Amino acid sequence: MTDLILTVRPAADAAADVEALGRRGVPAMAAPVMTATCLDEAVLPAAGSVSGLIFTSRHAISGFLALCGSVVPPGWADLPVFAVGRASGRVARDAGFSDVTIGSGGGSGLVPLILARFPAHRVITGAPLLWPCAVNRGFDMKAALAPRVDVTLLPVYEMKPVTAFDGRALAAIDQRRVGAVILMSARSASLFRDMLVRHDLGARVTDMALIAGSATIASSAGSGWKEQFVARRSTRARLLAIAALFYHRRMTGC
Repeated sequence: MTDLILTVRPAADAAADVEALGRRGVPAMAAPVMTATCLDEAVLPAAGSVSGLIFTSRHAISGFLALCGSVVPPGWADLPVFAVGRASGRVARDAGFSDVTIGSGGGSGLVPLILARFPAHRVITGAPLLWPCAVNRGFDMKAALAPRVDVTLLPVYEMKPVTAFDGRALAAIDQRRVGAVILMSARSASLFRDMLVRHDLGARVTDMALIAGSATIASSAGSGWKEQFVARRSTRARLLAIAALFYHRRMTGC
């Protein structure tokens, strides 16, 4: 029976993964373990009180725009923006930001780019960078940029566990049709493993390979997997490449 690659990122991201894998001839299924919820109670500071913006996910851009009534207010569009990944960069530009710098490898990949933009002789004290972010974060941008660059956190969205896991995915796992699972965060890894246990499918990890964005993520996914592949850099492109290589090697027996 044909093996599927399972991606458990939030709906829009997982759908993009399925489409990208499909272009490589890899059958995949989206089964999110979390969904993004914007926080309406967040208070946006004045544009003149910050030196720029940091976006470490597309959800952060959506949350920021939700506070602005879906339109970038005057004074914000020309501020420097640092975004993780080309997809987030495109979303930021489409939203109206004109000065967008794109990094890769998660939040840590933005650190050298930000420090290059704000050299050692220019310590930001009165005008921090604003970091619209999630309530729960796997990377501390504020600590990574201290003491040279001050960062103000603004939680604008929360990733909440889905109320019910996709029934098609549960059936595919139970029928041993899932060859590998892509996991891009420690929290999603824990939630996925908990979901398996909750549906009496914990033993099925012995039939599946784990494709993880980091050693920390792999650890959060627990033990017992048939195989483990840990990316050297936690980028979507790299994880999808690993998934495609895994699938085609398995199908050809090479």
